[in-house]
Amino acid sequence: MRNFKYFSDFERLVKEVRFQAIIIYVLLFIVLLEGILLYRAATNKVVVVIPPKVEREFWVSGETLSYAYIEQVAVYLADSLLSVAPPNVDKALSRVMPFLTTDPAQVKEIRDSFAAYAKAVKENDWWQSFYPMKVVVNEKQQRIDVYGVLTKMTGNLYIGQENNKVISFNYEVRNGRLIITGVKF
Repeated sequence: MRNFKYFSDFERLVKEVRFQAIIIYVLLFIVLLEGILLYRAATNKVVVVIPPKVEREFWVSGETLSYAYIEQVAVYLADSLLSVAPPNVDKALSRVMPFLTTDPAQVKEIRDSFAAYAKAVKENDWWQSFYPMKVVVNEKQQRIDVYGVLTKMTGNLYIGQENNKVISFNYEVRNGRLIITGVKF
């Protein structure tokens, strides 16, 4: 009789060990799955720099940006760069800086063109307003063209208006962020 009790205790222990092994494997699977999900969450960070005023819904997914996002940022940048006057031109140009690339050569080129532009605005006493009309995004060439009407005054004298003024931005998308790599007035 005693041998049978030993075998029944042994079988019970074997069943418990199998049950605990299954639980351990399930928990190991859950921990591995959680690790994979945490790794993906840590590596898929998205930093979105948006203009102060958002007019339409947009989305950002990985390295893809919605047309609405690109359009709103382009209109904001164009307005910031072209709707200027001598007292506010430097501040307007500084509002654009968070959208610029961090590549030193490209930043130097952009800053040099901004400095020449700010100098021209101040020396000629230009007071100008830009009214964006159309945004064209060329994803293959990574260029955004903003078309609009630019009215210009100097002091109290109306200089005129350019009905088809274009400002172009070269861009790239890095880590879900739109980065301006070039500006052409």
